[in-house]
Amino acid sequence: MNTRKKKLLVLMITSAMMTCPVWADDETAAATTAAAATGYEPLDTVNTAATSTAAAAKTDAANEKTAVNATVTPQADTVTVSTMQAAKSGLTGYETDEELAAIEAGKSPAEVHKEAEKASKEKTAQASPETGTGYEAGAASSSSAPDVEAAAPAVPVRTLPGAPVNYTSDMGNFQIDTTVPNYPMAVFPQGQEGNFAYGSAVTDSEVAPYVGKTATSVTISPVPDKKIETQLLPSLAMRVGDAVNIDYIRHDLNVIGATGLFSTVKPAFTGVPEGVELNYTVQLNPIVNGVEITGNESMKTEDLMKLVTVTPGTVLNTTLISKDAANINTAYGNAGYMLSRVSEVSLDDKGILHIGISEAHVEDITLKGNTKTKNRVIMRELRFKKGSVFNKNLASRSIQRVYNTGYFEDVNVRLLPGKKNPKDVIVEIDVVEQKTGSITIGAGYSDSDGLVGILGLSETNLRGTGDKASINWEFGGNTDSNKNYIFSYTHPYLNDQGDSIGFSLFDRESEYDDYNQDGDSVAEYDKRTTGFNVTYGRVRSEYVSDYVTLETKQTKYTDYESGYNYREWANDASAPDAYRNYLKNNFGRTNSVTWSHVFDNRDNVYDPTKGKRLSFTGTWAGNGLGGDFDYFKFIAENRLYYKVGRAHVIAVRLMGGIATGDMPYNDLFTLGGADNLRGYEDDEFRGDKMYEATVEYRYPIAKKIQGVVFVDVGNAWGGTENVPWYDSNNELHYAGGIGFRITTPIGPIRLDYAEGQNGGKFHFSFGGKF
Repeated sequence: MNTRKKKLLVLMITSAMMTCPVWADDETAAATTAAAATGYEPLDTVNTAATSTAAAAKTDAANEKTAVNATVTPQADTVTVSTMQAAKSGLTGYETDEELAAIEAGKSPAEVHKEAEKASKEKTAQASPETGTGYEAGAASSSSAPDVEAAAPAVPVRTLPGAPVNYTSDMGNFQIDTTVPNYPMAVFPQGQEGNFAYGSAVTDSEVAPYVGKTATSVTISPVPDKKIETQLLPSLAMRVGDAVNIDYIRHDLNVIGATGLFSTVKPAFTGVPEGVELNYTVQLNPIVNGVEITGNESMKTEDLMKLVTVTPGTVLNTTLISKDAANINTAYGNAGYMLSRVSEVSLDDKGILHIGISEAHVEDITLKGNTKTKNRVIMRELRFKKGSVFNKNLASRSIQRVYNTGYFEDVNVRLLPGKKNPKDVIVEIDVVEQKTGSITIGAGYSDSDGLVGILGLSETNLRGTGDKASINWEFGGNTDSNKNYIFSYTHPYLNDQGDSIGFSLFDRESEYDDYNQDGDSVAEYDKRTTGFNVTYGRVRSEYVSDYVTLETKQTKYTDYESGYNYREWANDASAPDAYRNYLKNNFGRTNSVTWSHVFDNRDNVYDPTKGKRLSFTGTWAGNGLGGDFDYFKFIAENRLYYKVGRAHVIAVRLMGGIATGDMPYNDLFTLGGADNLRGYEDDEFRGDKMYEATVEYRYPIAKKIQGVVFVDVGNAWGGTENVPWYDSNNELHYAGGIGFRITTPIGPIRLDYAEGQNGGKFHFSFGGKF
C-alpha cells in the first residue's frame, strides 16, 4: 500500500471516530415522526384521523396510495363492438326456448317478437268475455310510482339557478343511440340494467293485483315521437301474451329509465276482459338550449366543455349528464385536483344547463417542527400557496423539494378542513430536523509526510437560512504547506425563482499517482492546485436549471516520491521533446468558463427511485481567456431510475464526452475507481474521448443498509500525445461486482468489490449514489 493510501486510511478511521455533529437541537433530531399515511386523503377521512405522508424515500408510496384515494370511476365513451351488438341485438334475456331456436335459425329478434305478439293477440281474440280477467277499464291502478332519479352528491347549499338535475358518477359502459333525432338514448349492455334504481321504486304490493294476468298490450307513452317507443319495445321483457311478472316489470322500468330521457317512469295497468293492458307511463325531460360551467378556476372552461356531450337543442338526458360529470371529475383527478369535483347540476327556465364545480382551496399553510430552519426556507420550496386550488401533484412535488434540501430527516403533511370554509383545506407540514453541521478532526501518518492533521467544519443550513459553508484544512507533515485548505460557500436563493450563487477558494497539495494503460503506477509525486471559482445557477423551470462557472486554477509539480521523475526529464537536454517538455505541457494555469444545462425530476436526490437526471456540460478554456492551455470540452450524462417492486431500484447511467485542443493530462477525461468503471485504479484510463455505462440493481438489506449488484463498461482514449508513458487504445473495458451503501452519522459510505479484466479490486468511498 503506497503512502497516500496509508494516510487516507488513517485519516478516515480517525475522522470517523472524532466526527462531532453540532449546531442542531438533539430533541428535534430525536422527534418521533407522524403516522405513515398518505396525507392526501379526502377531507371526510382527514376529519377523523391525522394523515401524513413521508417525503422523499416515502413519497412514491404516498403518491401511489393517494392515487387510489383520489380515483373517480371514469366513464367510457364507447364500448366494444361485441358488447354494443349484444346491447342492440333486441334480446331481452326473457325469450322462450322456441323463440331462441327461431332466432338461432336465422330470424331476427324483432321478427320473432312480432310473431309471438301476433299469435298472442289471435289467441286473445278467440277467448270469450267470460274468460277475461274481470278487471274493467276503469279499474286500472291509480297508484303512481315515485319519480326515479339518479342520486347526486350531497350539496350543502345550492348556488346554481333553476331546478336541480340529479346524476350519479358510476354509470358503467354504455353507448348513445341517436336514431331518433334530438332524443339521444343511452344503451347499456344486457344485464347491466340491474344496476339502476328505477325498478326498485315499484313495490310488490303495487303490482300484486295484476301478477299472473295476461298482458294484452305493452306500450310506452306519452312520447313525442313514436320511434322512441319502437326503439325501446324490443328491449323489454314484458310482451303481449306474457303473464305479468314483477321481475319483468322492474327490468323494463330500468331499461326505459336508463335511457336518460325521462324524469319519471311507472307502470300503469288497465283491466280488460282478456287480461290487462300495460302502459309504461313516462314524463319526458325538457329541452336543453345551452350549457354553462361555473366555479372552475384551475381548469379552463373550453377544456371542460370538450368533456360535455350534452348537445343544445336536444332533450335533457340525465345519463349523459352523469357521464359528463364523471368525465369532468376524472379530468380534475388526473390533473391532481383530487378534492375538486362537480358539485351541482341544474336546468333553469330558459333551458340553460348549469354545471357547478366545487374546487378546494388552500385556506392556510402551517409549519411544525422547524426549531432551527426559518419558515421562509421551507415556504420557498412549496409549489402551492395560500389561496391556490389544492393540487395533489404540486403538494407531492413540494414535499419532495423540502426533503431534498437535506435539512430534514422526515417531512410529513396533513390536510385539515378549513375553518372559514369546510370544503377548503389547511395544509399542515410537519418536519423532523436533522443535524446539518459537523466538525471533523483527523490525523494521518506516512513515512514521507510524517504526521498530518485534518480539521473540517461544514454547515449545510447555516443559521437556518439554507446557506451552505464548509472549510477543510490540512496541516503539518513535510509538504511545508500549512495553507492546504479549501473553502466554499453557497447561497441557494438569490430571488424568488431560486437562482443561486456560490464560490470556492482552494489551495490543495496532495500525494498523487499516475498510472499507465495497464493500471501500473509509474510515478508518485506531490501535486499542488490553487485557484478559485464562482458558480451562478439559473432556474429555468421546475425541473430545468442552467449553471455557469468561472474558474482559474494552477497546478504545480512539487515533490518527487517514486517512479518517473518529471523534473529530471525537464533538465535532461538529451531526452526526447515529449519527455523534456512533460511538465510544461501538463502543469500550469487554466482559465475556463463552464456551462451546464440540467434536467432533474428525480423523486429523491439522495436515494432516487424514479425519474431521471439529464445534463449537458461544455467547458471553454483559454482561447482568449488567458492561461497556458486552450481547449474545448463537452460531456453528456443521463441517469435513469426505475422502481421494481416495493423498494428495489434499477439505476442506469450513460456518459459520453469529447474534447479538442491543447489539454493537459489532469484535465483529460478519466475513468476508473470508486465513481465509475470499478475494478480498476483511480483515473486509470484517460483521453479526450470517453464513454461509460453503468447498471445497478439496488435492494434493501436492513435499515440504512442497501445492497447493490452492478456492471460497468467504458473507456477513455486519445489526446495523450503529451504523455509519452501512456499508450491509449479504444478497446472496451468492463467490470462487474457487488457492494453496499451504508448511511452513517458522518454521511453515506460506499463499499464495492468489482472484478475487472485484470483482477478484482475493493473500493471504499464517501458520498451518495449517482
